[in-house]
Amino acid sequence: MAAVANFDLEKRTLVIEAHLALYGSLATQQIGERIVSEINRMWNEPKAAIEVDGTLFDIVFHVDFGVYSQNDILKMFAENTSHRVNFIRIEERNIAERSMMGFGLGENSGHWLITDQLGDSTTAAHEFGHALGLPHPDELDFRNSGNPPIMAPRGTLVDADFQWNPLAEPGMTGGTMRPIHRRVWAYEVLNVVKDKILGTTDSFTIGNLSPHLYDEIGQPATLSVS
Repeated sequence: MAAVANFDLEKRTLVIEAHLALYGSLATQQIGERIVSEINRMWNEPKAAIEVDGTLFDIVFHVDFGVYSQNDILKMFAENTSHRVNFIRIEERNIAERSMMGFGLGENSGHWLITDQLGDSTTAAHEFGHALGLPHPDELDFRNSGNPPIMAPRGTLVDADFQWNPLAEPGMTGGTMRPIHRRVWAYEVLNVVKDKILGTTDSFTIGNLSPHLYDEIGQPATLSVS
């Protein structure tokens, strides 16, 4: 997911803005509201801050959305030059059998599944992290660390309270991370911006503009006007 970042010198904030252009057979106002609520809440929760030119700036995420027809999406995609706009198709299933943002990190075009309980499961916040360029962590054992980070993938080892089944043996059936327990860690927020900041007067972009949209089952496609 692409985004734009701007410094507000008066409020001493670094504001990261993104717009989700939702489309597809299951894209609705209700699901959009749940998705952006999850993303904004979780990514602002760490209250991360970064020092730039001797001043400490709070990092704030502002994510909004709109629901669009396929025809409108095609026009927007063809004309878009802004990293703020992201194109997210919402469907029931896809070839990856999971929600995804492109086939690489940082893309602003994705295919998300309603069956991933978008807005109620941490999946939207996790995919938002991928779209900002964050990979899964190299370390997949977060026992004795509290809630696992938002970028932890399925199969991660966690304390018993954060497993699918608290009584299961670690790594066995039921003995891995239940995604609802993920939280955004401050270091994840900092990893999004730390290598992009040159000074307090600099705006910058995050992520990339994808070369394609997705068809109904999640394959890159050139969509037609209906």
